[in-house]
Amino acid sequence: MFHWPETFSSRQDFEQARSQFVELYKSCLGTMPDRVELNAKVLAAKQCDGYRRELVQYEVEKDQAPVKAYVCVPDKIRPGSPAIVCLHQHAGQFGLGKSEQVGRIGSPHQQQAADLAKRGYVTMAADSRCFEERMTYWDGDGIYGMGLLVKGATLAGRFIWDIQREIDYLVSRPEVNSDLLGLVGHSMGAMQAQILLPLEPRIKVAVASQGAKLFSGMLERGDTFPQAYILPGYYAFADLDALLASFAPKSLLLTGRRQDSVSRIEDQLIVERRLEGVYATLGTPQNFKYIREDGGHQFSPALRQSAYEWFEQHLNG
Repeated sequence: MFHWPETFSSRQDFEQARSQFVELYKSCLGTMPDRVELNAKVLAAKQCDGYRRELVQYEVEKDQAPVKAYVCVPDKIRPGSPAIVCLHQHAGQFGLGKSEQVGRIGSPHQQQAADLAKRGYVTMAADSRCFEERMTYWDGDGIYGMGLLVKGATLAGRFIWDIQREIDYLVSRPEVNSDLLGLVGHSMGAMQAQILLPLEPRIKVAVASQGAKLFSGMLERGDTFPQAYILPGYYAFADLDALLASFAPKSLLLTGRRQDSVSRIEDQLIVERRLEGVYATLGTPQNFKYIREDGGHQFSPALRQSAYEWFEQHLNG
């Protein structure tokens, strides 16, 4: 039976394993919706400091309400510009989603869509299921996730589906170069990035802040399981580092903090060692970096600056 190796002897060895891994991984996500037309429209627009913020909506699934998102377009923009999908955090704050990413409400540490637009990128931030305008149940994502599970689906699968529809809309914009797409997320956003990357070839550069976890560590410690990582059958053939490793040799930056209670330091160090080995085997060690500092679970100014510099280095053609 296949099991994701911790090390690889060659690029061919890695590519064969990745192919097997992706097929098995898909089977863990449960059923997916049928594709629908986006039927996208711009609902409103507001001029901000250095960019225009549009409120847009588009459809992701039959018999579901359209999803609303913010798209930030820099003032000095040319057709064919790079674009970045910005995935919001969880923090148990189900009333916050896309609006935190553009700085309307919430934490000043979670305004990546606004920050990156000021740096010349087209950015997009949408509500994840169970957040902001997509809240359903009193407990946030628990009942919703279990409801999908008993129907043969997973919330992880729906997260992936929705982000792919978000990318469909983003690449339809005339300002955007579909070959220059980035992705950034903190905490739950980083976990969503991690589960997406093996299945989304359009992403060229990814930054994941403080989402690195391992099933082995979570089970040993008795951690709770985030909805993004409820993947029935997955641990029979791989641990969570394989999701990130399968993105290689593309550019990947991970950020962490040593006293983080969500992404624990012992998991961080194992993930870092394994991914360094993969990128070295593929001959692209320059495309992977793990930056770490002291502190708890926060996307600090220093880490955000490192993320923005990573995009400047790897996403500008």
